[in-house]
Amino acid sequence: MWQTQAPVYSWIEYGTDTLNLKKAHTLVDGQVICNSTHSKIRLENLPPGQTYYYRACSQEITLYQAYKKEFGYTAVTPFSTFTLPAASEKDFTAIIFNDLHKQVPTLKALHEQVKDTGYDFVVFNGDCIDDPDNEEVAISHMSIQCEVVGAHKVPVFYLRGNHEIRNAYSIGLRDLLDYVGNKTYGAFSWGDTRIVMLDCGEDKPDDHWVYYGLNDFTQLRREQVDFLEKETKSKAFKQASRRIMLNHIPVYGNGDEYEPCPALWAPFLSKAPFDINISGHTHRFAYHPAKTIGNNFPVVIGGGYKKEDATVMILRKRGKEMTLQVVNTEGKELLFLEL
Repeated sequence: MWQTQAPVYSWIEYGTDTLNLKKAHTLVDGQVICNSTHSKIRLENLPPGQTYYYRACSQEITLYQAYKKEFGYTAVTPFSTFTLPAASEKDFTAIIFNDLHKQVPTLKALHEQVKDTGYDFVVFNGDCIDDPDNEEVAISHMSIQCEVVGAHKVPVFYLRGNHEIRNAYSIGLRDLLDYVGNKTYGAFSWGDTRIVMLDCGEDKPDDHWVYYGLNDFTQLRREQVDFLEKETKSKAFKQASRRIMLNHIPVYGNGDEYEPCPALWAPFLSKAPFDINISGHTHRFAYHPAKTIGNNFPVVIGGGYKKEDATVMILRKRGKEMTLQVVNTEGKELLFLEL
């Protein structure tokens, strides 16, 4: 996914080397999606366990009429690479941010502590592009975040926090993100590890006056009851060697007056063999060992957006061993957990 300043026709050139390239563009109902500044192209059926080279290409469209089209300059990026993990891959390193609230100095200070870890993917666990009031603001901060972590070579997962739900461009974020299964919740496998992402919605009841009757997160949470039932019974979940649960608002250890998720999801979470649950929202780092606050698994909550409160997590798996390390902006280790 990328942005341009002019309407374009875009495509990706890719392959396992730079001399034998395939071309991919986006087709919907037989028509190429173009003449827009938003470019999103999905590469499918890629054999896992290989490194791929790719470059993005965009050709300006200066005229788009029924029987006449004119094109201008073509921009081509340098080649970048990404590696798809094989299903049997046992090793990975991920870095996880939360509650940045568009604070670029905090992001850069945290990334400075993890930039040399050789991470395989990145998670922004909510409230990182908070209260987006227009596309320009949203693109600006997403671009900064993606540039800092190197999103051209490692995948970046954005989980929605309650602040991404707010303001005039909140629905517009769908144009800048590509949701798994077109939902704000879902699951995917990274090698032999299963990662489940949940969306807790807003932090106040749907009938709260600030929502003006325009929210129904009760229904969204109920949808995830069905999702959790299917996911925890799935072959991918059962056969995974490790299982990670990610969500922005803590299901356990939140402390808000309004907490609809624990009771609703408890029938599945109380039995689900997750190795770790990672969340944010409270702006206070916290660690809750398994079975201490009604949780069937360890819960770690990331810090806030101020430099003195912020944290970044490093989740590592090597063979059968998995660890979670939490550090602050000065590199001080707040937690090292063997899972």
